[in-house]
Amino acid sequence: MSLRSNAHAIIASRATTLTHSTAPRAYLIELSTFQQQPLLGGYEQGKLRLNDCGRIVVDEWVRSATNRKGIVLDTWTITPNRLQSIVFVQMSSLPEPGMTESALGHKPWLLSSCIAGFKAAAAKRINLCLNQQGQSVWQRNYDEILITDQDRLNHLRDQFRGAAG
Repeated sequence: MSLRSNAHAIIASRATTLTHSTAPRAYLIELSTFQQQPLLGGYEQGKLRLNDCGRIVVDEWVRSATNRKGIVLDTWTITPNRLQSIVFVQMSSLPEPGMTESALGHKPWLLSSCIAGFKAAAAKRINLCLNQQGQSVWQRNYDEILITDQDRLNHLRDQFRGAAG
């Protein structure tokens, strides 16, 4: 794992079609630590140094996508109090049972489920690492933005690369 400058980024090539209804949809995801605490590491001489908690987050983030069919990680970056990622979510060609047409425009259940599973697994491991039980690790909610065009996707990827360079 290579740590550079202010963030850790991993770049992977992904689908470029963002608007087709069954194509994978790109989301910008941002998760923050509880009360913005610098729980995941710190900066030494201007470079990010992940601590054990930060390495747990990296491991669980990669694992959460690997274990979920339909979720693919693209570029992501980690700082002492935040994880930001571009995530591709494979959209099904047919609505799930009980879904209305208006629900199709909302974020997919798969994304929410993946984030919830990641946060729970990472929090459990971090609390074990810190020898504490049931302490909050993450802010209650997370931010997510649907990326609707290739230019915006490329701009975000460039930002993540710049943060890592």
